[in-house]
Amino acid sequence: MIEALQPILYSYDPEQEGVWVDATPFRAHLMHLLATGLTEPVIARLAGVSVRSVDHLAHGRRGRPVRRICGDTGRRLLRITTLEARAIRFRPVPVRPSRYRLRAMVAAGLPVHRLADDIGVSIRDMEQVLDQRTATCPQLAALKIATAYEQWETEQQLRPGCAAA
Repeated sequence: MIEALQPILYSYDPEQEGVWVDATPFRAHLMHLLATGLTEPVIARLAGVSVRSVDHLAHGRRGRPVRRICGDTGRRLLRITTLEARAIRFRPVPVRPSRYRLRAMVAAGLPVHRLADDIGVSIRDMEQVLDQRTATCPQLAALKIATAYEQWETEQQLRPGCAAA
């Protein structure tokens, strides 16, 4: 059965881009990724799909499971292997972009401990990001900070009379 799906899932064909496929195997894969500690916004960012599509696949729409997804979305989700998902938790990445984002949110009045809880990052990782002597941080922390920053920035732009930092 997997053999029949491979042309749709693994090869890029512009004519096949709008093809809808059964969501069940992709939902199972998504659940495995979530079990490794990745969050829905992080998975969406890594896959290059919307958070809404990941949320709908994981939880359904209005309480009903999604039965089909776009083949392109499925292909993008499959690019994130569970081995890669586990490695992301510990892989060091440059800290500078995360430090900038985190400092902007703290400067706006958000306490570090509250940010850590909201983002799902340990206080230790937050301190590592804010520490000037540190050159790297875990990739998962960087991805969680980036997704939280984008959400925070969007919220700032939607507030009347408030400009984003």
